[in-house]
Amino acid sequence: MKCWTYDTRYGPFEIVPLDGRYHIMHEGEALAAYPTPEEAAKALAEGHSPWPPFGNPRDLGIPADLQQWHCRLLA
Repeated sequence: MKCWTYDTRYGPFEIVPLDGRYHIMHEGEALAAYPTPEEAAKALAEGHSPWPPFGNPRDLGIPADLQQWHCRLLA
């Protein structure tokens, strides 16, 4: 399985597979879940997902394209 990470000035955001869905995570908090990692990245990048209580996600430059995220394999 894969996990994706994107670093921002507010710390890293992750897209993690759990229970058949892909969860957007920030500082250990699950913000939202989507059927695909691509949908999760797009929702976060466009500001359509739940958000921690700071800033505007569109101001952080989070890309909707997962190829711009750091990908790693989960053990």
